[in-house]
Amino acid sequence: MKEKNKIPAVFKEDLKKLLQSLNEDEPLLNGDRSCLVCTKIINYDNLQLIIPRSGKTFEYVCNDPVCVEQYNNSNKS
Repeated sequence: MKEKNKIPAVFKEDLKKLLQSLNEDEPLLNGDRSCLVCTKIINYDNLQLIIPRSGKTFEYVCNDPVCVEQYNNSNKS
């Protein structure tokens, strides 16, 4: 069975600090991160989900409801 980690929610005012601590702030500001579903460039205004992956890497999902729903549906256990 796949083990899931629980990650607390991050308030919008704390998001920049979190991304800086993960060394993801600069790539996000430079337009180097895109939505896992639709490939739209991710920025602070459209970021909905941060998905941790192995090796201290992350994937992102934009705030488009279609992308969020598609991601959630594809990751049901």
